[in-house]
This record gives sequence, C-alpha cells and structure tokens, in this order.
Amino acid sequence: MKRITLTVVLTVFLSCFFAPSAYSWIFIDPTGVPGLDIRGLLDTVRQIDDVITKNFKNYPAAFALSNVGGYPIGDAYIGNFPHMFFGVSMTIGCANMKYFDEDVRRETSVYPAYAPNPVLYLGLGLAGGFDLLIKAMVFSDAMYRPPLDQESATLSKFNIYSGGGKLRKNLIGPITVLPGLFGFGGFTVSAGADFMEGIIGINGHYKYRLNNVFVNPPGAYYSLDFDAFYNFNCKWSMVAANAQAIGYINFLWVFDLYAGFGLAMTWGYTKLDASGLGTVSNPSLGSLGIIKAAAGYKYYPKFFMGLFIAGLEVNIWVLKVTAETMVNISNGHDISLQLGTRVQF
Repeated sequence: MKRITLTVVLTVFLSCFFAPSAYSWIFIDPTGVPGLDIRGLLDTVRQIDDVITKNFKNYPAAFALSNVGGYPIGDAYIGNFPHMFFGVSMTIGCANMKYFDEDVRRETSVYPAYAPNPVLYLGLGLAGGFDLLIKAMVFSDAMYRPPLDQESATLSKFNIYSGGGKLRKNLIGPITVLPGLFGFGGFTVSAGADFMEGIIGINGHYKYRLNNVFVNPPGAYYSLDFDAFYNFNCKWSMVAANAQAIGYINFLWVFDLYAGFGLAMTWGYTKLDASGLGTVSNPSLGSLGIIKAAAGYKYYPKFFMGLFIAGLEVNIWVLKVTAETMVNISNGHDISLQLGTRVQF
C-alpha cells in the first residue's frame, strides 16, 4: 500500500513538474458603454485570440533552442593553458519551420517564430584535454534603446540577460590522414548549463473603425470610432542543462567541419500580457463611453530536446569564423542558426 501511495504521489508531482498548465485568455469589459451591443464583435475577438494562441505557442521552442546555442567552435580541443579564444556569436532559434515545407499544409495566419540570443563568448584551454567555454550577455534599454518611437508603437522596455558555460573533454585527439589535405580533427564530449531571460514592452495608440454595431438607444446600427491605447509585455525565461558529443574533420588548413548529437533539458516559459482601453464615439451620437480589455498568454517548452549539430569553421590565421546549426530531432521542425567569430591564441 505504501509503495502504491508513493507511486501515485511521485506521478502527480512529476506530471506537474514536467507539464505545467499553459493558458490563454482575453477579457472584454463593455460596462463603460451601456448602450453598446458587443455580441457582433465576439467573433472578431475569438479570431484574434485564435491567431495569437497558435502563433505564441511556437515561441517557447524557439527560445529553448536559442538558449542552448552560443558556443560555435570548430576545434575539438583549444590546447593546454594558456591557450584561449574570445569572440562574439549570434544564435537565432527558429520554430515552426514546417511553414516552409511545401509538402505540409500551412495553417492560416500561423507563422514561424524567431528568438535571438547574441552573446560574448570565450574559451580557455585546461590540462588533460579539458576546455572551459563561457558565454554572457547583459543588455538593457538604459544602455541603448532601439529606435521604435511611433504613435502606434513605442518601446517602453527592452532588457535581455543571457549566460552559460560548458566543460568539454577531448576523448580522441587529431589524426592525420592525408598530410596537408585531410584529417580527423578529434572527438569531444561536453556538458553544461545555460540561461536566458528578457522582457520587451510596447505602448501604443491606435484608431479603429467598428462597422455595423448596434447601439441602444437609439436602437440602430452605426459605424463607430474606437480610439484605443494599449500596452503589452513579452517575457521569457529559460534554464537548460545540456550534453553533446561531436566529431571533427579538418580539410586543407582552412576548413573544419563537425557534426554530432546532443540532448537538452529545459525549464522555462514565454509569457505575453496585454491591456488597453479605448473611447467609443460617433459623429452624430458623440462619446458613448470606454471599453476596457486585458489578455494573457503563457506557454512552456518541451522538457526534452534531442539535437543534431553540424557546423563549418573557416580559419584565417588567428581569426576563425563559424556557422553552425542545431536541429531539434524530437520534432524535425525546429532549428537554430548560429554565426560566430573569434580570435584564438
């Protein structure tokens, strides 16, 4: 009996831990305009909610992929201390890439999701074939505010924080096959942890025309002017543990190619909160009152993510330029694109 009870408790606990409930909702408060019949607007609200829900569900996968990126490197081993490198990289997590597959039917108004993660990264060679890789980025609107300042959309917040590290072990060293032409670069395993979080806030002012809306009194249909003020905040937070195994090939002295597999376990969420209000008026009826609205969406990434990793590095003396991609083999539809450049000594 105790074993059964323990099994049930663990099952419930793990179910809550690995599959937290997501939500989406929109609330409309028309009480500020007593004579307005909003039943004709409900279909429009449902359509908006449906589009936001289907699109926003893709962003956790994009951010999860973006979070575990940021270490593009085409060398199986940096070398013993004090060998090191430092550079910059940009990772873009891409979800719902089936949108571009002509053999898969597209959902109406559902598009790919993109999540950027720019970082500074560095590597330090340790003894015994070990490397330490570190990435970090701190950016806030106090440092620089992107130029978005229009009446319809003004940037109010823009903060991104990202970091992580991994320890690599070179299990097999380089093996020359054809001197100066082709060789096996080595085989490396790694394990580490990553995090990223951020918030983007936008305020705006927009005017809409509501057509064929019933107003009582006077008991007739009118076209109304809706002068709306809104704000929304998009937040995300991701923490991941990951492990990878990668093999390297050297071609000539310029190109390093590599490929392998990885596994990432991610905890996190993406969240969208919005609110707004607007005055409703008509030239002949005057001001009718105020409508208020609020909405909230929150979704989570899948806990497990299997990865196929491939990359190409170009060596220009101490300067190295790397292009890398990771494919989520758990669904085959989500990928990340990485570009990095570094100076290695």
